[in-house]
Amino acid sequence: MFELHTNFKQILNLFNLRTQPIQSIVPFLEDPYYLEFLGQCSDTEITPDIDLFGYETTIKENQYFAEHVENLSQQLWKIGRTGQGDEWFLDRNSFDILFYDHDLGMDLDENLKRDQFQSMQINFFQFLQFALLLQALEQHLDKNPLSKVELEQFQDTVNRIHPELFSRYPFDYL
Repeated sequence: MFELHTNFKQILNLFNLRTQPIQSIVPFLEDPYYLEFLGQCSDTEITPDIDLFGYETTIKENQYFAEHVENLSQQLWKIGRTGQGDEWFLDRNSFDILFYDHDLGMDLDENLKRDQFQSMQINFFQFLQFALLLQALEQHLDKNPLSKVELEQFQDTVNRIHPELFSRYPFDYL
C-alpha cells in the first residue's frame, strides 16, 4: 500500500512539470537532485505541509532571504514552505533538508540562528520519497481510517528512508 519510490526520474514525472525545462541552471547548490527538480518542475504542492518552489519562486524567495538573513543565507537555501507558514530549507554544505517552525517566535531576520532549524537528516531525493509517502497516507486517510497494521507498514516504509525519520517529522498525522 505504501510504496517507496526509488527512481528519481519517475518521481519527477509525478509533479508539476515545466512546459519548457530549464536547460542551464546557475549552480547555486551542488545537489544534482535538487538542480534537476528545479530544471524540470514548477511550483509543486505535494502535501499541504510540503509545497516546493519552482525555479522562479526559489530565486525570488532566496533573494529576499539573503536581504533579511544575510548571516544564514550563505549556509541555507529556501526550497519550500508549509501551509502553516513554516519553511523548508536545504543546507548548502551537507545537503540535508531542514525545517524551520515559524512558531518559534522569531521571524526570518538577522537574529535567526542556525540551531533553530531542525535537520531531517535526509537529502532532497529522500525528501521527495518521504513526501510521496505522506501524500499516499493523506489519500488513504481521506477514504479510510488507518489500521494498526497499515500504520506499522507506513512507519516501516518511512524508516527505510532513514531509521528515525518517522519520529523526526515535525507534524503529527496520526
